[in-house]
Amino acid sequence: MPPPFQDEDEEDEEEEGKEELFLEETLRAAKWCAFLAGKEIRNAWGTTSSEVKNTKKNDVDLVTLTDEKCEKMIKEYIRERFPDHLIVGEEETAAGGDVIPEMSAKPTWYIDPVDGTTNFIHSYPNSCVSIGLTMKKEPVVGVVFNPITREMFVGVKGRGSQLINVGGNDLNEETDVKTIRVSNATTLKKALIATEIGVGRDEKTIDAIMGRIRNIVQNSRSVRCTGSCAMNMCAVASGRVDGFFEIGFGGPWDNCAATVIVREAGGVVVDPSGEEMHLNARRVLCANSREIMEEFVAALKPVEDGPAEPPKPSLATTL
Repeated sequence: MPPPFQDEDEEDEEEEGKEELFLEETLRAAKWCAFLAGKEIRNAWGTTSSEVKNTKKNDVDLVTLTDEKCEKMIKEYIRERFPDHLIVGEEETAAGGDVIPEMSAKPTWYIDPVDGTTNFIHSYPNSCVSIGLTMKKEPVVGVVFNPITREMFVGVKGRGSQLINVGGNDLNEETDVKTIRVSNATTLKKALIATEIGVGRDEKTIDAIMGRIRNIVQNSRSVRCTGSCAMNMCAVASGRVDGFFEIGFGGPWDNCAATVIVREAGGVVVDPSGEEMHLNARRVLCANSREIMEEFVAALKPVEDGPAEPPKPSLATTL
């Protein structure tokens, strides 16, 4: 016998149910991976495992044993539970020639085992594990966990963003959960802005970096630079700062997870040029509102990108 007739509304509800279940399962996995890596980072804090093992692009682009151990741990957990999913990790990509894979429509995990490695090496308490998931090239799940402050930021498409305080000796107990929202600052002049200086050290690139900082200092309340792209974006999501931009960070593992968290907290995420943000472009700007974003973009526009900085998406030859 043919299957019973199913109308379009029932089919839509069935698909929505499957997507909700998928998001719940992957969120649970991302949080557990963050707990595991967070415990490893906290245990390694201030030990020889937090010392420099190697460098990547140059002498200020650093790798530790903890970076590599955490990435391996996270990948093994995800592959066991989601064998059909793709995984892009910072350290494996660096070891393979630093070529970022093209984005796929398949579910893809983007992992930064220690975002803020320089902070980690110097025991500056602003490092995190960042785990993001895309579906059809769109970020849908994000978990960013700073095990030193015990703060976990979580975002899921369509379900909002949360700040979770994590307790327990094994860093796996959710002791307090609250919904987060971006700030209500109304103009760039009243905004606190975060940025980073990246790893480019040639003179023209440094001029570009400092030129943008100068423009933002002249047009905002003040500027902060704390050493982690993902943590800076979560600061926007939680209203601690009003905007953030960076050009030339490592790759999509730095901003995939936090992009979901910012957007679900009511914020805006674009390219610093004002174009649509592309995860593989290694550039991001986020703000609490479209109005501040537009002022922000206008303040950055007069400064040309430096030779060591990636171009905006419309000018990129490969993404």
